[in-house]
Amino acid sequence: MSTRIHLAAGACLALITAMFAADARAQVIYFGGEAGWSNLEDQKDRFNVAHAPNVKTRYDSGFAVGARVGYEWGPWRFEEEYAYRSNDLNGFTVGSANVGGVNGSRQSHAIMTNVLYDINLAGFGWNLGVPVTPHIGAGIGAVDVIDHVSVPGAGRVLNDDNWQFGYQAIAGLRYNFTPTVAMDLDYRYLATTDATFRVPAAPAIKYKSGYETHTLMASLVYRFGPPPPPVAAPPVEPAPPPITRRVFMVFFDWDKSTITQAGMQVIQQAADAFRAGAPVQIQVTGYTDASGSVGYNQRLSERRANAVAAALTRFGVPRQSMAVGGRGKNDQRVPTADGVREPQNRRVEIVFP
Repeated sequence: MSTRIHLAAGACLALITAMFAADARAQVIYFGGEAGWSNLEDQKDRFNVAHAPNVKTRYDSGFAVGARVGYEWGPWRFEEEYAYRSNDLNGFTVGSANVGGVNGSRQSHAIMTNVLYDINLAGFGWNLGVPVTPHIGAGIGAVDVIDHVSVPGAGRVLNDDNWQFGYQAIAGLRYNFTPTVAMDLDYRYLATTDATFRVPAAPAIKYKSGYETHTLMASLVYRFGPPPPPVAAPPVEPAPPPITRRVFMVFFDWDKSTITQAGMQVIQQAADAFRAGAPVQIQVTGYTDASGSVGYNQRLSERRANAVAAALTRFGVPRQSMAVGGRGKNDQRVPTADGVREPQNRRVEIVFP
Protein backbone atom coordinates (compact mmCIF):
# COMPACT_ATOMS: atom_id res chain seq x y z
CA MET A 1 0.00 0.00 0.00
CA SER A 2 1.32 3.39 -0.92
CA THR A 3 2.25 6.21 1.47
CA ARG A 4 -0.94 8.06 0.47
CA ILE A 5 -3.08 5.08 1.51
CA HIS A 6 -1.31 4.97 4.86
CA LEU A 7 -2.05 8.67 5.32
CA ALA A 8 -5.72 8.14 4.42
CA ALA A 9 -6.02 5.21 6.80
CA GLY A 10 -4.35 7.25 9.53
CA ALA A 11 -6.74 10.13 9.00
CA CYS A 12 -9.72 7.76 9.15
CA LEU A 13 -8.39 6.22 12.37
CA ALA A 14 -7.93 9.67 13.89
CA LEU A 15 -11.50 10.64 13.06
CA ILE A 16 -12.86 7.37 14.45
CA THR A 17 -10.88 7.89 17.66
CA ALA A 18 -12.29 11.41 18.00
CA MET A 19 -15.77 10.07 17.39
CA PHE A 20 -15.61 7.54 20.20
CA ALA A 21 -13.78 9.92 22.52
CA ALA A 22 -16.80 12.18 22.26
CA ASP A 23 -19.23 9.29 22.55
CA ALA A 24 -20.35 10.45 26.00
CA ARG A 25 -22.22 13.22 24.23
CA ALA A 26 -23.43 11.11 21.29
CA GLN A 27 -27.19 10.76 21.19
CA VAL A 28 -28.08 8.49 18.28
CA ILE A 29 -26.27 5.65 16.54
CA TYR A 30 -27.58 4.86 13.05
CA PHE A 31 -27.16 2.40 10.19
CA GLY A 32 -28.22 2.86 6.57
CA GLY A 33 -28.22 1.18 3.19
CA GLU A 34 -27.77 3.27 0.04
CA ALA A 35 -28.17 3.02 -3.71
CA GLY A 36 -28.19 5.43 -6.63
CA TRP A 37 -27.12 6.65 -10.04
CA SER A 38 -23.46 7.34 -10.81
CA ASN A 39 -21.76 9.24 -13.62
CA LEU A 40 -18.05 8.69 -14.28
CA GLU A 41 -16.23 11.47 -16.12
CA ASP A 42 -14.24 10.63 -19.29
CA GLN A 43 -10.60 9.84 -18.58
CA LYS A 44 -7.26 10.01 -20.32
CA ASP A 45 -4.92 7.05 -19.85
CA ARG A 46 -1.23 8.05 -19.84
CA PHE A 47 1.20 5.20 -20.63
CA ASN A 48 4.84 5.10 -19.51
CA VAL A 49 5.97 4.19 -23.05
CA ALA A 50 7.74 6.84 -25.10
CA HIS A 51 5.65 8.30 -27.92
CA ALA A 52 2.63 6.29 -26.79
CA PRO A 53 -0.57 7.64 -28.35
CA ASN A 54 -3.19 9.33 -26.21
CA VAL A 55 -5.87 6.93 -24.99
CA LYS A 56 -9.26 8.30 -23.98
CA THR A 57 -12.04 6.28 -22.33
CA ARG A 58 -15.69 7.23 -22.09
CA TYR A 59 -18.22 5.64 -19.76
CA ASP A 60 -21.96 5.13 -19.53
CA SER A 61 -23.93 6.14 -16.49
CA GLY A 62 -23.79 3.41 -13.90
CA PHE A 63 -24.96 2.54 -10.43
CA ALA A 64 -23.77 2.75 -6.86
CA VAL A 65 -24.70 0.71 -3.77
CA GLY A 66 -23.35 0.76 -0.26
CA ALA A 67 -23.89 0.97 3.46
CA ARG A 68 -22.89 3.30 6.26
CA VAL A 69 -22.88 3.40 10.03
CA GLY A 70 -22.36 6.38 12.31
CA TYR A 71 -23.79 8.50 15.05
CA GLU A 72 -25.39 11.87 15.46
CA TRP A 73 -23.95 14.36 17.94
CA GLY A 74 -26.19 17.39 17.98
CA PRO A 75 -26.18 18.79 14.42
CA TRP A 76 -23.03 16.78 13.56
CA ARG A 77 -22.92 13.32 12.03
CA PHE A 78 -19.83 11.11 11.89
CA GLU A 79 -19.98 7.99 9.76
CA GLU A 80 -18.06 5.19 8.07
CA GLU A 81 -19.23 4.38 4.54
CA TYR A 82 -18.59 1.57 2.09
CA ALA A 83 -19.75 2.17 -1.50
CA TYR A 84 -19.38 0.17 -4.71
CA ARG A 85 -19.66 2.00 -8.07
CA SER A 86 -19.67 0.53 -11.56
CA ASN A 87 -19.68 2.21 -15.00
CA ASP A 88 -19.53 0.36 -18.33
CA LEU A 89 -17.11 1.48 -21.03
CA ASN A 90 -18.85 3.43 -23.77
CA GLY A 91 -15.98 4.42 -26.06
CA PHE A 92 -12.25 3.77 -26.49
CA THR A 93 -10.13 6.19 -28.52
CA VAL A 94 -6.44 5.64 -29.36
CA GLY A 95 -4.89 8.79 -30.79
CA SER A 96 -7.59 10.08 -33.09
CA ALA A 97 -9.06 6.66 -33.94
CA ASN A 98 -12.12 5.18 -32.29
CA VAL A 99 -11.65 1.49 -31.58
CA GLY A 100 -14.93 -0.31 -32.24
CA GLY A 101 -16.24 -3.33 -30.41
CA VAL A 102 -14.36 -2.48 -27.22
CA ASN A 103 -16.10 -3.34 -23.99
CA GLY A 104 -15.18 -3.14 -20.36
CA SER A 105 -15.88 -1.19 -17.20
CA ARG A 106 -14.36 0.87 -14.44
CA GLN A 107 -15.41 0.02 -10.90
CA SER A 108 -14.46 1.07 -7.39
CA HIS A 109 -14.69 0.00 -3.78
CA ALA A 110 -14.62 3.08 -1.55
CA ILE A 111 -14.14 3.04 2.22
CA MET A 112 -14.76 6.58 3.47
CA THR A 113 -14.93 8.47 6.75
CA ASN A 114 -17.50 11.24 6.43
CA VAL A 115 -18.39 14.25 8.56
CA LEU A 116 -21.77 15.91 7.92
CA TYR A 117 -23.55 18.91 9.40
CA ASP A 118 -27.35 19.20 9.58
CA ILE A 119 -28.51 22.77 8.95
CA ASN A 120 -31.27 23.97 11.28
CA LEU A 121 -33.55 26.03 9.03
CA ALA A 122 -35.56 27.26 12.02
CA GLY A 123 -32.45 29.12 13.16
CA PHE A 124 -32.73 31.20 9.97
CA GLY A 125 -36.44 31.83 10.50
CA TRP A 126 -37.47 29.30 7.82
CA ASN A 127 -40.24 26.77 8.41
CA LEU A 128 -40.92 24.34 5.55
CA GLY A 129 -43.81 22.70 7.35
CA VAL A 130 -42.30 19.23 6.71
CA PRO A 131 -39.60 17.33 8.67
CA VAL A 132 -36.83 18.02 6.12
CA THR A 133 -33.28 19.02 7.10
CA PRO A 134 -30.55 19.96 4.59
CA HIS A 135 -26.96 18.89 5.24
CA ILE A 136 -23.47 19.33 3.86
CA GLY A 137 -20.36 17.27 4.45
CA ALA A 138 -17.07 15.87 3.27
CA GLY A 139 -15.16 12.62 3.50
CA ILE A 140 -11.76 11.05 3.02
CA GLY A 141 -10.68 7.45 2.69
CA ALA A 142 -9.24 4.73 0.50
CA VAL A 143 -10.63 3.73 -2.91
CA ASP A 144 -9.78 0.59 -4.89
CA VAL A 145 -10.16 1.53 -8.59
CA ILE A 146 -10.62 -1.43 -10.96
CA ASP A 147 -10.15 -1.20 -14.74
CA HIS A 148 -11.30 -3.76 -17.35
CA VAL A 149 -10.92 -3.32 -21.15
CA SER A 150 -11.45 -6.03 -23.76
CA VAL A 151 -10.72 -5.64 -27.49
CA PRO A 152 -12.15 -7.97 -30.18
CA GLY A 153 -9.52 -10.44 -31.31
CA ALA A 154 -7.13 -9.51 -28.50
CA GLY A 155 -9.21 -10.35 -25.46
CA ARG A 156 -8.78 -8.44 -22.20
CA VAL A 157 -5.96 -5.99 -22.79
CA LEU A 158 -6.32 -3.99 -19.58
CA ASN A 159 -7.20 -5.61 -16.26
CA ASP A 160 -5.85 -4.28 -12.97
CA ASP A 161 -6.77 -2.48 -9.78
CA ASN A 162 -5.04 0.08 -7.59
CA TRP A 163 -5.80 1.56 -4.16
CA GLN A 164 -5.70 5.35 -4.00
CA PHE A 165 -6.50 8.21 -1.64
CA GLY A 166 -10.13 9.25 -2.07
CA TYR A 167 -12.04 12.37 -1.13
CA GLN A 168 -15.65 13.41 -1.55
CA ALA A 169 -18.01 16.34 -1.09
CA ILE A 170 -21.61 15.79 0.05
CA ALA A 171 -24.79 17.86 -0.04
CA GLY A 172 -28.33 16.66 0.46
CA LEU A 173 -31.59 16.51 2.35
CA ARG A 174 -32.85 14.28 5.14
CA TYR A 175 -36.56 13.50 5.55
CA ASN A 176 -37.53 12.14 8.97
CA PHE A 177 -40.40 9.68 8.64
CA THR A 178 -40.33 8.94 12.38
CA PRO A 179 -37.86 9.65 15.21
CA THR A 180 -36.08 6.38 14.27
CA VAL A 181 -36.45 6.13 10.46
CA ALA A 182 -35.18 8.70 7.96
CA MET A 183 -34.33 8.94 4.26
CA ASP A 184 -31.35 10.83 2.83
CA LEU A 185 -31.11 12.09 -0.75
CA ASP A 186 -27.53 13.17 -1.51
CA TYR A 187 -25.31 14.44 -4.24
CA ARG A 188 -21.79 13.02 -3.77
CA TYR A 189 -18.70 13.97 -5.71
CA LEU A 190 -16.05 11.28 -5.25
CA ALA A 191 -12.55 11.50 -6.74
CA THR A 192 -9.16 9.90 -6.16
CA THR A 193 -5.55 10.60 -6.82
CA ASP A 194 -4.40 9.09 -10.15
CA ALA A 195 -4.40 5.31 -10.14
CA THR A 196 -1.60 3.30 -11.75
CA PHE A 197 -2.48 0.16 -13.73
CA ARG A 198 -0.35 -2.52 -15.40
CA VAL A 199 -0.97 -4.07 -18.80
CA PRO A 200 -1.44 -7.86 -18.28
CA ALA A 201 0.45 -8.86 -21.44
CA ALA A 202 3.41 -6.59 -20.62
CA PRO A 203 3.76 -5.97 -16.84
CA ALA A 204 6.49 -3.41 -17.45
CA ILE A 205 4.01 -1.18 -19.27
CA LYS A 206 1.90 0.92 -16.95
CA TYR A 207 -0.60 3.71 -17.35
CA LYS A 208 -2.13 6.31 -15.06
CA SER A 209 -5.76 7.34 -15.07
CA GLY A 210 -8.03 9.46 -12.93
CA TYR A 211 -11.32 8.65 -11.22
CA GLU A 212 -14.04 11.31 -10.76
CA THR A 213 -17.68 10.44 -10.19
CA HIS A 214 -20.92 12.33 -9.61
CA THR A 215 -23.48 10.28 -7.70
CA LEU A 216 -27.11 10.82 -6.72
CA MET A 217 -27.55 8.54 -3.72
CA ALA A 218 -30.69 7.65 -1.78
CA SER A 219 -30.40 5.90 1.56
CA LEU A 220 -32.71 4.63 4.25
CA VAL A 221 -31.42 5.19 7.77
CA TYR A 222 -32.44 3.51 11.00
CA ARG A 223 -31.52 5.09 14.34
CA PHE A 224 -30.67 2.70 17.19
CA GLY A 225 -30.23 5.30 19.92
CA PRO A 226 -32.98 6.90 22.00
CA PRO A 227 -35.23 9.26 20.03
CA PRO A 228 -34.92 12.95 20.73
CA PRO A 229 -36.94 14.15 23.73
CA PRO A 230 -40.51 15.10 22.87
CA VAL A 231 -41.26 18.75 22.47
CA ALA A 232 -42.77 20.02 25.70
CA ALA A 233 -46.39 21.01 25.38
CA PRO A 234 -47.12 24.62 26.25
CA PRO A 235 -48.19 24.99 29.87
CA VAL A 236 -51.93 24.89 30.39
CA GLU A 237 -53.25 27.86 32.24
CA PRO A 238 -55.00 26.77 35.44
CA ALA A 239 -58.74 26.98 35.39
CA PRO A 240 -60.15 29.87 37.39
CA PRO A 241 -61.27 28.81 40.87
CA PRO A 242 -64.97 28.03 41.09
CA ILE A 243 -67.10 30.87 42.33
CA THR A 244 -68.22 30.22 45.89
CA ARG A 245 -71.74 31.54 46.47
CA ARG A 246 -72.63 32.46 50.05
CA VAL A 247 -76.28 32.35 51.00
CA PHE A 248 -77.82 33.76 54.20
CA MET A 249 -81.48 32.79 54.82
CA VAL A 250 -83.94 34.73 56.96
CA PHE A 251 -87.12 32.80 57.86
CA PHE A 252 -90.54 34.34 58.57
CA ASP A 253 -93.72 33.40 60.38
CA TRP A 254 -96.78 32.52 58.30
CA ASP A 255 -98.30 35.52 56.50
CA LYS A 256 -95.77 37.85 58.15
CA SER A 257 -93.03 40.18 56.88
CA THR A 258 -91.75 41.05 60.34
CA ILE A 259 -88.16 40.04 60.98
CA THR A 260 -87.71 37.79 64.01
CA GLN A 261 -84.83 38.08 66.48
CA ALA A 262 -83.14 35.03 64.91
CA GLY A 263 -83.62 36.54 61.48
CA MET A 264 -82.01 39.81 62.59
CA GLN A 265 -78.92 37.90 63.72
CA VAL A 266 -78.63 36.34 60.25
CA ILE A 267 -78.94 39.79 58.65
CA GLN A 268 -76.19 41.08 60.97
CA GLN A 269 -73.89 38.23 59.80
CA ALA A 270 -74.62 39.02 56.17
CA ALA A 271 -73.84 42.72 56.71
CA ASP A 272 -70.56 41.85 58.46
CA ALA A 273 -69.60 39.61 55.51
CA PHE A 274 -70.37 42.41 53.06
CA ARG A 275 -68.21 44.95 54.90
CA ALA A 276 -65.32 42.47 55.23
CA GLY A 277 -65.02 41.77 51.51
CA ALA A 278 -64.68 43.66 48.27
CA PRO A 279 -67.75 45.58 47.11
CA VAL A 280 -70.19 43.23 45.35
CA GLN A 281 -73.79 43.26 44.18
CA ILE A 282 -75.86 41.00 46.45
CA GLN A 283 -79.24 39.46 45.68
CA VAL A 284 -82.04 39.89 48.27
CA THR A 285 -84.99 37.73 47.18
CA GLY A 286 -88.19 36.99 49.10
CA TYR A 287 -90.32 33.79 48.95
CA THR A 288 -93.55 32.44 50.46
CA ASP A 289 -95.02 29.06 51.13
CA ALA A 290 -97.69 27.52 48.89
CA SER A 291 -100.70 28.78 50.81
CA GLY A 292 -102.64 31.77 49.48
CA SER A 293 -103.13 33.23 46.03
CA VAL A 294 -100.37 33.89 43.55
CA GLY A 295 -100.85 37.67 43.59
CA TYR A 296 -100.99 37.93 47.36
CA ASN A 297 -97.89 35.76 47.79
CA GLN A 298 -95.95 37.80 45.21
CA ARG A 299 -96.66 41.01 47.17
CA LEU A 300 -95.84 39.29 50.48
CA SER A 301 -92.49 38.04 49.14
CA GLU A 302 -91.60 41.57 48.02
CA ARG A 303 -92.47 43.01 51.46
CA ARG A 304 -90.24 40.45 53.10
CA ALA A 305 -87.38 41.26 50.73
CA ASN A 306 -87.73 45.00 51.30
CA ALA A 307 -87.79 44.49 55.08
CA VAL A 308 -84.50 42.59 54.94
CA ALA A 309 -82.96 45.16 52.59
CA ALA A 310 -83.90 47.96 55.00
CA ALA A 311 -82.28 46.06 57.88
CA LEU A 312 -79.11 45.53 55.84
CA THR A 313 -78.99 49.24 55.10
CA ARG A 314 -79.13 50.00 58.82
CA PHE A 315 -76.16 47.65 59.33
CA GLY A 316 -74.08 49.54 56.74
CA VAL A 317 -74.85 47.85 53.40
CA PRO A 318 -75.57 50.49 50.73
CA ARG A 319 -78.97 50.08 49.11
CA GLN A 320 -77.39 50.45 45.64
CA SER A 321 -75.34 47.32 46.35
CA MET A 322 -78.52 45.23 46.57
CA ALA A 323 -80.84 43.80 43.92
CA VAL A 324 -84.16 43.35 45.75
CA GLY A 325 -87.10 41.33 44.46
CA GLY A 326 -89.73 38.70 45.25
CA ARG A 327 -90.57 35.31 43.77
CA GLY A 328 -93.83 34.57 45.60
CA LYS A 329 -94.39 30.85 45.96
CA ASN A 330 -92.05 29.97 43.07
CA ASP A 331 -88.71 28.14 43.59
CA GLN A 332 -89.77 26.39 46.78
CA ARG A 333 -86.97 25.22 49.05
CA VAL A 334 -89.08 22.26 50.06
CA PRO A 335 -91.46 21.32 47.22
CA THR A 336 -95.03 20.95 48.45
CA ALA A 337 -98.55 20.79 47.13
CA ASP A 338 -100.45 24.03 46.70
CA GLY A 339 -101.92 25.31 49.99
CA VAL A 340 -99.29 23.70 52.25
CA ARG A 341 -97.79 26.00 54.93
CA GLU A 342 -94.13 24.88 54.85
CA PRO A 343 -91.92 27.04 57.18
CA GLN A 344 -88.76 26.43 55.10
CA ASN A 345 -90.37 28.13 52.11
CA ARG A 346 -91.23 31.36 54.01
CA ARG A 347 -87.84 33.02 53.62
CA VAL A 348 -85.60 35.72 52.20
CA GLU A 349 -82.27 34.61 50.62
CA ILE A 350 -79.31 37.01 50.77
CA VAL A 351 -76.94 35.72 48.06
CA PHE A 352 -73.32 36.85 47.64
CA PRO A 353 -71.82 36.11 44.18
